[in-house]
Amino acid sequence: MMRLFGMECKKIAKSILYWVLVLALLAVSFYQYDPSVESELRRTNDPASVFYTATDGNYAEERDAVPNAAMEHAMMIGATKLLMYNYRDNCYQYYPFGYVKEKTMSAKEQAVILQYLMELTGLSEQELAGAKDGAGDTNDTNIGDVPISGGGAFVLDPGKGGINEDGQFIIRPDEWQYVPSDGTSPETPSQSSGSFEIQVSFERFKEIMEEVNRMIGRNSYFSWTMLKLYYFGNDMEEAPITERQHREFYEGDRVTGAFARYYCDSISLRVLFLPAFVIVDLMLRDKRRKMRGLTYPRTISSAKLICTRYAAAVCMTMLPILILPVKSLVVLMRYCGSIGVQADALAFIKYTLAWILPTVLLIMAISLVVTALLENYTAILLAGLIWLVGNPTVDKLNGGNYGLFDLIIRHNTLKGYGRMMENIQMLALNRITISVIALALVGLAVFVYSKKRKGGLTFGRQKSAHHHKFKLTAEH
Repeated sequence: MMRLFGMECKKIAKSILYWVLVLALLAVSFYQYDPSVESELRRTNDPASVFYTATDGNYAEERDAVPNAAMEHAMMIGATKLLMYNYRDNCYQYYPFGYVKEKTMSAKEQAVILQYLMELTGLSEQELAGAKDGAGDTNDTNIGDVPISGGGAFVLDPGKGGINEDGQFIIRPDEWQYVPSDGTSPETPSQSSGSFEIQVSFERFKEIMEEVNRMIGRNSYFSWTMLKLYYFGNDMEEAPITERQHREFYEGDRVTGAFARYYCDSISLRVLFLPAFVIVDLMLRDKRRKMRGLTYPRTISSAKLICTRYAAAVCMTMLPILILPVKSLVVLMRYCGSIGVQADALAFIKYTLAWILPTVLLIMAISLVVTALLENYTAILLAGLIWLVGNPTVDKLNGGNYGLFDLIIRHNTLKGYGRMMENIQMLALNRITISVIALALVGLAVFVYSKKRKGGLTFGRQKSAHHHKFKLTAEH
């Protein structure tokens, strides 16, 4: 059994598709996860960092879980400003399947957006589009004025600034000229395109945002889900940490747990698709090399062969996932030792096996069944479809919101340990359910493979061969 397992692992290690998986994981680790660890360690004295410890014991106040008038007003101002910028550039972003896309509106749609902006701000069309001719026009070297607190502005005269060797527009500090405010400007804050007051109620604001989101597409920045995520307070925002968050990070997560959870979140979208490459390539290797006739008649049972291949594919996939965070684990353990904090040395292993392994098991099991039945690359296309529809909605990015059949678990923040623990039963049930379904599909794959070896479940070519045999018999 172990000899067969070793042989299958060697086959996988020689597969180009396996190294596509490894390179994708490396890219996420080196360009997304590792930099976030280094960045957080550089800002340990920043009150917004999870590492921050207040010497006087005074942390930020806990935010009210129920949105208040100030939070609603901040939402209306922030969302309206963003809509204004999007309107001027005619570029609107949304997340249809968990990744960002940009949409350019038609002239008719832009006219509708303009009417909404005029209703929201009370500004005229000229005032709303005014900054486009100055600060917003990237083709004009006059990038406009930079207002400062207390009145006045730093003004860049026409012709100043220049293009550097990298093609970037740069301005030297001595090219700015400060112009104080004389108080005689006819333009009041409410008339300025950069300053305004909302002219509608909060209920009307939500109606307008709903219509704007419908025009842009699924999960735009103006969807109610995204607006709540950005403006009603959550652990994903850059805000000074509270005493509760400080305690959860050092006592609950024991430092490394927070980063292990964030690591799993970083690679979650990759393991929702790429593991299919590994198992499909392994299952089709014999067919590509025309060795299927040697494989099928062997005395080894179908159950042993399929389960061994499945186990080898899962182990080889999990191997780089477990190895990649070792560097950050060492760095974090060293830091914790320097400040006298007891870190969890097994955090990455525990989170990876609990959060990532069930997803890998399921994607590989689905691919195993389809490939055993059809003997082609259809399973990879199916995995791509699963990736599109299996992405959790954006309201699950900050963790703690789990569904029974969520294929991956999201937690895109170093905070939120308490929220996760409040919903730990559903999280555990989800991971167990996904794993049980995966193992049931492996059993189905064994059945399908066994039937195929005995000549059953034939398609196309086999059926045609049977037809020719019958025809020859009739002629004789």
